[in-house]
Amino acid sequence: MSAKKFILVMVVSLGIAASAFAAPKNRELALDGNFMASDGSSASLLNASIGQFVTPQFAVVTSLMTQRNFVYSATTIGIGGKFLFFDGFKGDLVPFVGAGIGLRLTATATDSNHGATQYEANGGVAYFLSDNTTIDAKARLLTFNDSSPVVTIISFGFSQRF
Repeated sequence: MSAKKFILVMVVSLGIAASAFAAPKNRELALDGNFMASDGSSASLLNASIGQFVTPQFAVVTSLMTQRNFVYSATTIGIGGKFLFFDGFKGDLVPFVGAGIGLRLTATATDSNHGATQYEANGGVAYFLSDNTTIDAKARLLTFNDSSPVVTIISFGFSQRF
């Protein structure tokens, strides 16, 4: 995914989310990712997730992640949880943590991760633009069941409760 396409997806998605009306909601749609380029090569990650809040601060989350780095590309589907340390309202900065497990569906180049189990731990902060829309910054730690090293990824995105 090129930098222009990535930015376009993020801007359009944020615009749609910002236009949603404000009312108490118990589901969350989130989109986050990153993009970097070096010496004519690039790497990107795009993660889309939907969560169901079982308490005002804890959500069960399913996700679809596509990742392309300098060597390979992969798609992972996963399930996990997200915990916000307190209820957020417009103007609040709320820390959160999460964890998940996923199945790598496809991989190219070094096919060693094809079919691998992916483990994730993450944490970050959410800034509430409204009671239901946030801009998020997240640090993600990823590892696989095939003795791969832990990978750290910093991503930015937004979430919308509905």
